[in-house]
Amino acid sequence: MNPGSLERVKTVNLLCILAAAFLLVGPPLPAQAPARAGRFTAYPIQPYCTECLKRKLIPGPEKKLRLMEFDGKAVLDHIRSRHVICIETEDFKLVTTIPGYKVNPATTPRLLLELPMLRKRFPGLKGKMPRLNRHHMAHLIALHMHRVKLEFWELFKTRASSYDDIMNRKNKHEIYLFAKQRDYDRFTDRFTGLRANGGQEFILHADDAVGFTRPPPPRAGINSWNSTVIHMWAHLLLECQIRNGYNMPAWLDAGFAHWWERREHPDFNTYCFSESRDVGVFGGGRWRPRVRRLIVSGKAESFPDFFVVKDMSSLSNLEHGLAFSMVDYIIQNHKRGLRTFVRRLGAEGHVDPHPAFRTSFGRSVSAFDEEWQRWVRKTYPKR
Repeated sequence: MNPGSLERVKTVNLLCILAAAFLLVGPPLPAQAPARAGRFTAYPIQPYCTECLKRKLIPGPEKKLRLMEFDGKAVLDHIRSRHVICIETEDFKLVTTIPGYKVNPATTPRLLLELPMLRKRFPGLKGKMPRLNRHHMAHLIALHMHRVKLEFWELFKTRASSYDDIMNRKNKHEIYLFAKQRDYDRFTDRFTGLRANGGQEFILHADDAVGFTRPPPPRAGINSWNSTVIHMWAHLLLECQIRNGYNMPAWLDAGFAHWWERREHPDFNTYCFSESRDVGVFGGGRWRPRVRRLIVSGKAESFPDFFVVKDMSSLSNLEHGLAFSMVDYIIQNHKRGLRTFVRRLGAEGHVDPHPAFRTSFGRSVSAFDEEWQRWVRKTYPKR
């Protein structure tokens, strides 16, 4: 196997800080309510799972997999872990060696959306705080990804038939999660040839597929794993929606992933150093009061100043927090404008973001900035 066959287009060095805040990040959004989100938690019908096949929970024969543009069995053999599990749905291939964890309802409000379905699939899961094994965790992560995809489709009013092939790619997304750093290092050294110790995003040109691979996050646990996966999954979903990645503004890319992750579990935060080179007040904890303080004090950076930045590593720490809030405002108040803006960004060739934004939202970037600041002052908590 020759990793040189992979053309590396985009690498994200994800050295993450995970911080527990123990307080919710301001008032919940309408889409945050479990009753609403519960409508979108239909599990993929009979997903293929190597562990289910081994335990005879699904019928054979063994499926021939293709992973990292190579024979799937050879790739799984290279991982050399008796705990490796591969799940394949209609959209993605998930390879994981992460361990099991105990579910605590007091700290996992959105994880519990899938627990009833997990119990149906695994009737042995009893009690209010069940302990999930590795197999359960693999299916739980697959459930989260599937549910977030459906919620994403709800936001953009799309469905599978709205895209060419598989969400505008010929092949499925590939996600690799490693419980041990050395296993991650060995895998990426062989298949990507990149030294991104905290994780990386990749594109497989021969197969026309995208994905990411992750080592264990700091303070690895059920919530931190979920936050990490959903953060990266939101990046990929938005990239597929826009189609033309060259027109992706950094504030939208970063803010969207931050918003979706913090919506998933606001007490935990994944912050990627490659997305911001400096460490500041948006490393963890409650973000909305911090944004409000910046605006009230006049220290918030102007949205027009970083509106056209395309490289996420060029965004400052403060700009990440402001980008999160801008996406927060747009999703709550301008969903139709967001859909139009993203569709225009997806056009072939270079797209000037300023007229695309004005046409989509009916106002200039500067006017939108002023409107957003008034909304933050009015709706965000002081502390």
